[in-house]
This record gives sequence, C-alpha cells and structure tokens, in this order.
Amino acid sequence: MKKFAIGCGIALLLTGMAGAGAAFYVYRQVSSTFTQFAELGKVPEIERGVRNKERFEAPASEELTETQVAKLVQVQTTVKQRLGDRMNMLEAKYKDLTEKKEASVTDAPAILKAYADLAMTWLEAKRTQVEALNAAGLSLDEYRWIRDQAYRALGMPFMDFDLGKLADDVRRGVASESAGKLRGSIGPAGPQSNRARVAPVKQQLTDNIALASFGL
Repeated sequence: MKKFAIGCGIALLLTGMAGAGAAFYVYRQVSSTFTQFAELGKVPEIERGVRNKERFEAPASEELTETQVAKLVQVQTTVKQRLGDRMNMLEAKYKDLTEKKEASVTDAPAILKAYADLAMTWLEAKRTQVEALNAAGLSLDEYRWIRDQAYRALGMPFMDFDLGKLADDVRRGVASESAGKLRGSIGPAGPQSNRARVAPVKQQLTDNIALASFGL
C-alpha cells in the first residue's frame, strides 16, 4: 500500500498540474537544469531507430502471449546488462522516489533536478532499448503495452517517468503534463492467463521495476 500511495502522489505531481501558475513555476525552476542536457533532445531521433513501426492494436482480451512475456524480459535484461554497475544508480534513484512520503507541485523542481545526473546513463539505456527492441522485432507501442500488462498481472504499480518527454517539453517551453503516468496495478489485475504467464518471471520483473519506472 505504501508504494502505491507514493506512486499515486508522484504521478499526480507530474500529471495533475492543472493550475497554470503552478505549472509555470515548475517549468521555470527546472528548465535551467534540463537545458544543460541537450543530448536528451536526441531521444525522438533515437526512438525512430525502432524498425517495427507497425501500428499496434491491443487485443480486446488483454491477454499476453508467452512470446511477448519472453521478449519483455529479453529487452529488460539486455538494457540491465549493458548498464552494468550504473544500474545501481538507476535503482537508487527509483528507491529515493518511492520512499518520498509526500509530494506536492512545489516539490517538483527538487525532484527533477535530483535526476539531472541520471540523464546520460538513461540516454544510453534508451539506445540499448531500441537495439533490443529491434532484436526482438517489437514496436515501442507493443513493448509498452506488454510491460504494462505484465506489471498489472503482478499487481505492481509503478510510475512511468519519461525523461525524454520531460526534456522535450522543457525545450519547447511548455508545461509537462504527460512525462509521468501511473502504470501497473495495485493487486493483480487483467486476465488470469496473464498472471500465469508472468509467474515464472516474477522475480526478474520485480528486480527490473526501476527500468519500467524510467520508461525502459
């Protein structure tokens, strides 16, 4: 319950900035930090490197296949192995985020600035993800759908925090309203067949929750 409450708080922090004044405040406070990382502006170009560009239509049944689950683990494992020791930093940032007991709009600048040192590591992870997606023959949309359904089946909520989207919004001078979204689920959800398919890889997916939380 604690992690779910925290996840909700952070997601609301990032996605619920309806007040123009609050959004402008956050933008002004973090723009100087993220404009230092011009490399993040290459994310759209990097993602265009995904060869499978077919429109993914999620099945009405929401059922995962064994192949899809295997490919999810394959992509995550490739990214994790490429990061090596730097995976520890990613996990530490995720831990800091989940242990934040309360969050408000005015906390956003401090949170986002704390992730500035993660930018280059995250960028390499994104490049590796694209390579792994190509090896698996997946599109970004299908991969994200598989990841969401898998963590829903496990009953694990996580905040999908997209540094690339945030940096792009800051670069364009707009308030970011969709850089962070609450994914997964509190308590197992979705088709029973999905729960059976993710059960054998539960520990691996649990260990990789930090990747999921950073849009990987």
